[in-house]
Amino acid sequence: MIAAVPAHTRAPGANLKPCVVQGVTARCGTLVVPENRAKPGGRTIGLHVVVLPALVKPAATDAVTYLEGGPGGAATAETAVRSEQLAGLNVRHDILLVDQRGTGKSNAYFCPNPKSPVMSTAAVRAWTRACLKAFGGDVRQYGTRMAADDLDAVRAALGYRRLDLIGSSYGATAAQVYLRLHPSSVRTLILVAGTALDVPFFGRWALNAQRALDQWARLCDSQPACRTAFPGWERRLGELVKAWDAHPVQVRKSVTMTGVQLASIVHSMLVDAGEAPSIPLLVTRAAKGDYGPLNAAGRGDLSVSPQLMTWSIWCNEPWTGLDAKGPWGTAFDSDTSAFIGLFRKGCAFMPKREEPRSLWTLPPAERVPVLAFVGGADPQDPLANLGDLRRTFPDSRAVVLPHIGHSFGIGGCVDEIMTHFVERATTRGLITTQCNSQIAVPAFQLSG
Repeated sequence: MIAAVPAHTRAPGANLKPCVVQGVTARCGTLVVPENRAKPGGRTIGLHVVVLPALVKPAATDAVTYLEGGPGGAATAETAVRSEQLAGLNVRHDILLVDQRGTGKSNAYFCPNPKSPVMSTAAVRAWTRACLKAFGGDVRQYGTRMAADDLDAVRAALGYRRLDLIGSSYGATAAQVYLRLHPSSVRTLILVAGTALDVPFFGRWALNAQRALDQWARLCDSQPACRTAFPGWERRLGELVKAWDAHPVQVRKSVTMTGVQLASIVHSMLVDAGEAPSIPLLVTRAAKGDYGPLNAAGRGDLSVSPQLMTWSIWCNEPWTGLDAKGPWGTAFDSDTSAFIGLFRKGCAFMPKREEPRSLWTLPPAERVPVLAFVGGADPQDPLANLGDLRRTFPDSRAVVLPHIGHSFGIGGCVDEIMTHFVERATTRGLITTQCNSQIAVPAFQLSG
């Protein structure tokens, strides 16, 4: 148990006990906080905390804090990975990992799988109400704002003066919210594959996916072998999506596929730069009635996590952009509309909370130094989703990694850049080209 201690006796690591997490030597503990801070005597949540102590004496009373994506990811679930990826930072800085409320070992709750398919409005309502009743807590308290206050409570309890935040994907959103609510507690901010708070995520979902697809099409066209093997494949994808939405196609025995599912599969492949080079082959073969590569890629069924915390965030926070409406004029229009519709259907029965609009509007300027890493072919959080980064954060730098999608591991050259940034606490004079020579031009899959 982590207990808050007087300021004059605090020290990083206070009240944590030695532990081994995924083979990594660490210090672990639990901080108990109110589920609803307006009702301090009510239900409580135990926040699971893991600290990887600095290998040498810490440079200062700060900690590098990694905020996981999702929403729904648990920071401590990837302790071994973070230990390896953040090795450079861990030399002189503690690494702080906290499972966000509603994830991991911090009171996570998943709705049980229904006994029969939940299709009708009445079935969705009944299933949602049963899940909320079984949970027993106030799901409205499981949001990004509340998690930011939790993190600051952990920071204070452990005696860290400020935090060097690293937020990945949704974690980048959470990091920006923490900065808005607790600006004096932030020393530096690193955004990895993130979006600015005032950019509606789903409002750009289809356009961003199409932009990434266009980039892969141009790259294919620049390589003679790919251009010859797959002429016009991007146009064919759009044609297939429309045709299959009108008349689903049987892709294997007893399995049919719609255009929505096809677009969903392609979108998921764009996320990973290792899978994207197979898209032209998949589309070309599918256009000829050969569904082998498509079946190998998956079913493309739309689904969302049954994790209650995830629904509470998607259904209530403006950044999600669930009010977006097409058409967008892309191959991903029907996929985007279907995904938004799925969320709206579930959100209709989720408890609502008020969100202060001022929180989700970026101020004219922030003093904290910001370093952003962006995948050059990210179909979800491309550079454009950061808006005018320099206007909001005058001391900022965006590092674009060519040909990389949304899923890319930090570590290696990225860890080197982050380490230099955190040590200096400024982007001025920062060399950000270390990764360029390490990223090879992808080779397209031409057969298989």
